Amino acid sequence: MDCLGWRLQGFRPTEWDYRVYEERAYEILVSLRGRAAILHGGLIWRLALEILGSDALERAVQGPSEGVFEYAQAVKPRHGPTYYDDALTSEEIDIICGTYKIADSGHKDPVYWSWWPRPAQWKSSGLNMGYWTEFDEGWFQERLASIQGGSGTPLTSSLWRSLKYHKGAIKLRYAVDKESAQFLSDVVLPNFASPCSLA
Repeated sequence: MDCLGWRLQGFRPTEWDYRVYEERAYEILVSLRGRAAILHGGLIWRLALEILGSDALERAVQGPSEGVFEYAQAVKPRHGPTYYDDALTSEEIDIICGTYKIADSGHKDPVYWSWWPRPAQWKSSGLNMGYWTEFDEGWFQERLASIQGGSGTPLTSSLWRSLKYHKGAIKLRYAVDKESAQFLSDVVLPNFASPCSLA
């Protein structure tokens, strides 16, 4: 299943639905490749910490998994071998974000609802500064409390996209991403030996 399943238009989630979501996400996060959620960063990282608890960070250093070449992300420095590490599938990411497909007669394609913004929505929200901020944590705790209190419900993709917090965040994130990639490529990877690199 590529998300938490189909729901009819007018779906009204309950506390039980959120618990089912957490159980499905937990199944992915405790798998061998679940460590990729910790390495993913951003909201996926934070959800993994919340769902896994104290075991989360220890899992991040236990890899790559044996299936790294089946579901992998490649890091290609300018010089030297390509490095591989575990990656999540888009379906696994949708489950970690608590995504449902809603059958809507007014749309040709399904409408997506999710408990948490999916990566594309997170990147454009203005919350993604390239690192987890105090403001991000405050937003996360407020959202979690609203869900646990029964007032927070899944939002549509368009509603998640409408959340704009810091206008300059996207430019800052791109600058951080560019400089980080340059540093990894030029400084870290040329001096790093890995059992999962290929010539």
